[in-house]
This record gives sequence, structure tokens and C-alpha cells, in this order.
Amino acid sequence: MSELDRQIEKERKGVVELLLKKNGLTRKKLIEELVGIWTAGLVSTLTDEEKKQFPHLAF
Repeated sequence: MSELDRQIEKERKGVVELLLKKNGLTRKKLIEELVGIWTAGLVSTLTDEEKKQFPHLAF
């Protein structure tokens, strides 16, 4: 990895940390939110039979 690539990666991580802090998020909370969005976007691919495995969720 070149010095430029290392610097870019360091800055990218810095931006992520700053945005997390500014928005009152932790990495764990961000991941939970993104998993929720991802799940909501793909839940329509489940069959009715598959959805029956989760009786407490509204689809």
C-alpha cells in the first residue's frame, strides 16, 4: 500500500469517526440501523411460508 493510500484510509476513518460523533452514534448502532434498512429493503423477497417463521413481525 502506498503512502498516499495509507493517508486516504486514515482520513476516511477520521471522517467516519467525526460523523459518528456529530450524530451521536456508535459503530454498533450504525450497523444495527443499516441492517434494519437492508432487511426492510429485502423482506419482500421472503415467501409467505418464510414470513410465518416470524409471527411477531408485521410484514
